[in-house]
Amino acid sequence: MTQAPPPAGWYPQGDQERWWDGNAWSDNFRPLGSPAAQQTYQPTYPQPTYGQPQSYGAQPVQQSHTGRNILIVFGVLFLLLVSGCTAAVVILGDRINDAVNDDHVGGPNNPLTITEGQPFEVDGFEYAAGWTIATDPSDTTLRINDLKVTNNRGKADRLFTRIKLLSGNEVVATIDCDTGGIDKISEGTTITVNCYSSDSLPAAYDKLTIQDAF
Repeated sequence: MTQAPPPAGWYPQGDQERWWDGNAWSDNFRPLGSPAAQQTYQPTYPQPTYGQPQSYGAQPVQQSHTGRNILIVFGVLFLLLVSGCTAAVVILGDRINDAVNDDHVGGPNNPLTITEGQPFEVDGFEYAAGWTIATDPSDTTLRINDLKVTNNRGKADRLFTRIKLLSGNEVVATIDCDTGGIDKISEGTTITVNCYSSDSLPAAYDKLTIQDAF
């Protein structure tokens, strides 16, 4: 036999009272034990279970930790970023320091005097004889033909070097040379160096130097 629902009224629910409209719970609450509640409350009826099943005791609130977890993730990422930046700064500082204090012949701070067409060597990069300074026929800028280098540095390494034409102590033209798109020259490999300049062939020069650009 189906039990009839309790009449409408205020019923205790945890530490407050909630209004039962006779068929379902409403969203109206008020403090437990108010005088009006004592007059309306029907002790002979069981507390309503219609509308939505629930316990009338105070339900523990499930705390969401999503915000905290997001903060933790961002904190870890921030620490990793700071650590990575610190390491990059240290490495960059070491490389700058090495470049500043690099005094080997042909290095950034100690140009090597060379003679057109003659072989020379810069720290294990061995340049072959037979190269010439010329003018690009399309735009009259400087170029170097047939400059070949063999890497005997004991490891794969990059090449980026600068050749200067001087008249006395004055630099009258500059030519930059690199590997022509190759990241590193493998140990024991010979390539033709790619050289380019925005300068024209000067009317006169009496000295050629070469040095690593960095």
